[in-house]
Amino acid sequence: MSDNVSIRPGVRMLGLFPHMRYREWYAIGELVDNSLQSWMSNRLRLREIDGPGYKLQIHITVDPADGGLITIRDNAAGIAVKDWGRAFQVAEPPSDATGLSQFGVGMKAAACWFARRWSLRTTALDEPRERSVEFDVPAILKEGTEELRVDEHYAGALDHWTELRLWDLHRVPRGRTIGKIKEHLASIYRTFLRSGDVVITYNGAPLVYEEHPVLVAPYYADPSGEPSRWIKEVRLDLESGRRVTGWVAVRETGKQREAGLALVYRGKVVSGAGEDLYKPSLIFGSGNSFESQRLLGELDMSDFAVTYTKDNLVWFDEEDDVILGLKKILESEPIPILKQAQGYRARKPEETPQAQLDALADRTSHLLRAAGDIGSLWRSSDEVWPSGDVNLELDEEPESLTDRDSEEPLVDRDLELLHDGVTWTARLELVDEPALGDWITVRRNLEYASPVVSVKVNQAHPFMRAFCEMPAQELEPVWRVAIAVGLAQEVARSRGAKFPNYVTQAVNALVRVLAAQPV
Repeated sequence: MSDNVSIRPGVRMLGLFPHMRYREWYAIGELVDNSLQSWMSNRLRLREIDGPGYKLQIHITVDPADGGLITIRDNAAGIAVKDWGRAFQVAEPPSDATGLSQFGVGMKAAACWFARRWSLRTTALDEPRERSVEFDVPAILKEGTEELRVDEHYAGALDHWTELRLWDLHRVPRGRTIGKIKEHLASIYRTFLRSGDVVITYNGAPLVYEEHPVLVAPYYADPSGEPSRWIKEVRLDLESGRRVTGWVAVRETGKQREAGLALVYRGKVVSGAGEDLYKPSLIFGSGNSFESQRLLGELDMSDFAVTYTKDNLVWFDEEDDVILGLKKILESEPIPILKQAQGYRARKPEETPQAQLDALADRTSHLLRAAGDIGSLWRSSDEVWPSGDVNLELDEEPESLTDRDSEEPLVDRDLELLHDGVTWTARLELVDEPALGDWITVRRNLEYASPVVSVKVNQAHPFMRAFCEMPAQELEPVWRVAIAVGLAQEVARSRGAKFPNYVTQAVNALVRVLAAQPV
């Protein structure tokens, strides 16, 4: 059996859709939205048919071979015959626009953005027939087609599903894009996945949203006080009558790319998913601030509207009001979330895996060896250094290295560097000694024929606590700077400089000031 379905008006729009500013995850999301909306509108009936254990299953498969094929199949309620006339016309909204399907554009736009050709097959609840239609977009545009043939076949009385197939793709998901698609889809649909009623898979693997633990700790200004769970409910009533609800929390561990606010519209994250973070500077500060690493939250923005691509909010000129109101809530007592995010530091630095520490030291050692003889870097045209074998009187007697510290260092590595034909050894130590006041300690060992310099970096120093708290986040550049400072001091000393240790003394004093915590 066959029938026809009208795709007019707006047929020419099909040729514009491939040029829309979609991202792959939002385009696939448009197709997932149809499955979710079908399920939400028919949830009770679906459970009557399949039993109380029924779950919505949405299976996404992507095959990059032969021009690419994307398939999205669900076990939702299907597309009823009465809705076919609207479903394939551009900008024909559904009769019920209170859910995720609003504009009558999403499926057509996303399918044409991805593919030159696509088809849909479906069996609707309580309609024992399978209906299918195929879009050959280049042919439709060339011939000005306004109606497409619909094929019908008998189906089981209890069948209900929809399958959308896209092929001859404009853009084939590959490489890192695949990881981003999975990450973003899990983030966008986190609310549905959390419920346990919805399962979404990508090439057979279930999508899982990774929850981020909330900080449980005393207030930063009272470290001996009772621990609190740093999460705060948000309810913000605007003058327009719109309401924003949700929560904001301080993360247990800071991470720049995973912090931020998720703006949720009717259960779907439309801004703040994946790496598309929503971080207004009035709340999160700028750059690599502690707020931008530790604050996270979810806000229900369903009283607003969304763009027709559903990847951003329509703010109705109230974004500034929302940000100001939210900041006031986060600063208020009790549970001053913003102050805690700014001021809290973990008492104990998070441990970096030993293998990672060793790899950082290996890279630094390799760089020094690969540099060759760097003696020329210390000379200028109007300076003549004394020869390397001149006996110099030291301004002070450096401490001997024969008695190594009893505190076991986290890293203890000898690095070699060639300078003016002489091999210098930099003994790098990373220690965790809260009682040691200095960030960097530099000592020269006079017992060896060739120069040996100890460069000790204290992980427990406030500077390291403030800026190198996360595993290996900033360790490597800090190590390199410390080695450069330490070797520069002792090379300068060997060349006759007076009081070169004043430089490291000044550095230790300054970094303590620069590491001061916010008030």
